[in-house]
Amino acid sequence: MASFARVFMILCLFAVSTQLVVSTEPLNAQPPADLELNSLGISVSTPLAVRHANDGTNRLFIVEREGTILIYTPGTGLLPSPFLNIVAQVDTFFEGGLLGLAFHPNFSTNGYFYVNYTRDGTGGDSLETVIERFEVSAGNPDDADELSGVEILTVGQPAGNHNGGDIHFGPDGFLYIGMGDGGASSATSQAATNLLGKMLRIDPCDTVTCTPPYTIPPDNPFIGEPESDEIWAIGFRNPYRWSFDRDTGDLLIADVGSGSREEVSFEAAGSAGGLNYGWNCREGDIGGPGGCTGTFVDPVMVYPHTMDNCSITGGFRYRGCIQGLQGTYIFADFCTSKVYFGTEDTPGNWSFTEWDDLSGSVFGFGEDEDGEVYLLQSSTVNRFESASDCLVGDPVIFEDGFESGDTTAWGA
Repeated sequence: MASFARVFMILCLFAVSTQLVVSTEPLNAQPPADLELNSLGISVSTPLAVRHANDGTNRLFIVEREGTILIYTPGTGLLPSPFLNIVAQVDTFFEGGLLGLAFHPNFSTNGYFYVNYTRDGTGGDSLETVIERFEVSAGNPDDADELSGVEILTVGQPAGNHNGGDIHFGPDGFLYIGMGDGGASSATSQAATNLLGKMLRIDPCDTVTCTPPYTIPPDNPFIGEPESDEIWAIGFRNPYRWSFDRDTGDLLIADVGSGSREEVSFEAAGSAGGLNYGWNCREGDIGGPGGCTGTFVDPVMVYPHTMDNCSITGGFRYRGCIQGLQGTYIFADFCTSKVYFGTEDTPGNWSFTEWDDLSGSVFGFGEDEDGEVYLLQSSTVNRFESASDCLVGDPVIFEDGFESGDTTAWGA
């Protein structure tokens, strides 16, 4: 079986050669000259996401593709035992695996968290996407009760790729689920009669006794259409990584392209939903293979395929303490490992520049309670750092009670 990284690299070989065009509009923020990525100094296996529980501990929950979630505690390091281990449930075929993690907004009181993973499909499906809720073990916040799992939603996948994978709670308290188009069935994205190629939005139950395990928010835009009550937006190819802006509530969606364009789309906080982001009628800012017409939302940032660019990895809009990065949307290309900084120069108008060309694929990004952003590669977790702007690091408590950034704890 081909590895996750190798599959993506094979896709890169089929990319279309095109010149990269970057807007020359002035940036709102200027990254400090000494901005760098520093490793946490831990060894992990294919990390796809880093999340926090918003419980005041600033623990980092590191999602490993094979089916485990690890905990990194500032000042202590990586805990010896996984927070969750569902390796036996997860199928990593092609682009599958444990792909997403989201903590309930009331996690501090109810202990609920949700995972998105793929398992062996049924009824002719190669895989199926499973959204499952777990609870923290009683008396141990660093250990999940693996017997507490409750399946929330299951969606069949006709192929092993384009599974999407990211899940997040929005500022409205509802759970959003990014679904790819099913790989072999690109036309699914435009059909409101299935859940593939969509952004889903559900209201998961807060109590174990709730039946069914979720309800449909009453303002979901496709209620009443066959098989589409859960749909919030349509027209996606593979929204592998996307995020909400923690300050504004805006939604930034990185959608993996086909042979010509990689794109980032924007949905303002307070949107009524029901938008169509184009695939497969459109690919980025050009016509798509579907050859159809309609009213579509144009992406705010696109970059063409070159001989190397092939798959966008979406990140976060930076809201940490580095002032030169404030409001910058950080994303990357999986195949080239180029890291891009995008800024909203004027309302609705974005530009982006290449910050660095790393060695090793970028699998995902993460964000901690303080808004600091992490970049994930095959076996490492890295954090953006600037000694001249704001020294980000694990805090050290001095005798006088003050905190100071200390990067030595994580291998800077």
